[in-house]
Amino acid sequence: MPVLSYNCRNCGSALRFNAKTQDWTCDYCGSIFNKSDLVEEETEKAAGINGTAEGRAEDHHYPAQEELADQEFNARVIGYSCPTCGAEIITDETTAATFCFYCHNPAILTHQLSGANRPSKVIPFSFPKKVVTDRFLEWCKKKPLLPDSFKSHHQLEMLTGIYIPYWLFDCDVNGKLSAIATNVRSWQVGDIRYTETKTYDVYREMRALFKGIPADGSTKADDKLMETIEPFDFSGIKPFVLPYLSGFQAEKYDVDSSGVFPRVEKRIREYMNTLLKSTIKGYGHYSVKEWRIDFQDIKVEYALMPVWLMTYHYKGQSYFFAMNGQTGKVAGKLPLCRGKVLKYFLGISAVLYVLMLLGGMIFL
Repeated sequence: MPVLSYNCRNCGSALRFNAKTQDWTCDYCGSIFNKSDLVEEETEKAAGINGTAEGRAEDHHYPAQEELADQEFNARVIGYSCPTCGAEIITDETTAATFCFYCHNPAILTHQLSGANRPSKVIPFSFPKKVVTDRFLEWCKKKPLLPDSFKSHHQLEMLTGIYIPYWLFDCDVNGKLSAIATNVRSWQVGDIRYTETKTYDVYREMRALFKGIPADGSTKADDKLMETIEPFDFSGIKPFVLPYLSGFQAEKYDVDSSGVFPRVEKRIREYMNTLLKSTIKGYGHYSVKEWRIDFQDIKVEYALMPVWLMTYHYKGQSYFFAMNGQTGKVAGKLPLCRGKVLKYFLGISAVLYVLMLLGGMIFL
């Protein structure tokens, strides 16, 4: 399978995208390259890869039928040769960028990002791993009941920058709401109290344009976790080019836009309902009779979004830490150390017991 790796023109070592300086740096000689340098290299390599693939097609003949197990295996795994050391690496069907496990050089699987699989937009990483690690450790200090192993050196090595596949929806939406509202006025004259109730038919109609509503297109990513680290700042979105993936992992979508749209539709409907209700003012009470949301026009783009992820397995369960690779917003599903929870409970109980004893002594 064709594999693309960006190399330094001065020493030949692998290049990685530098999230801090937003350029590409050689780890070996320190040379720095910009996007135009790498896009030119990408074009040259793509031409060479296509020529090689055509030549191989003439020399090889594959059997017309294979065993069912082989077909399933070939459909779910991808094999490639590392362009740096030649090692044969196997990954799954959704991986678009990864590392060679032997020489650790980044490799981009161009076949996974071609045609309908090619994103149109990307938000590059803004934080290098050192900054993310420091923020993670600072975040852990505020959560004293975490297991110590959650922030161990071994666990920190699991912290990985991954481009998550997202679908971005632009939706032109029209909302209508009808309600019954009341105002009640009460006053007293002598011994008699009067109450006046006025009832109103309320109608609201609103049109709104939603831009860039995101929904991840990966079954591996936890949808709630991905929503928690939103929003992304779309002023920083850029046209997609392969060099942004160098030095990071990337996934391609395995849920298409129609598969994720129900999540987007639900979010927009709930928000439009809230907006419509917020315009009903000046009444003591109202009740909604009917509301309707119509989607007039829907446009969708495929994009890659930067996320730092770490998975932690504890007591038979999986926990996650995630950080928005652009804004730095953090979220996680966290484990609790049972021993620390017990000590914390016993400590609180001991303090309360002492306070009760002191209170009793003072009372006596």
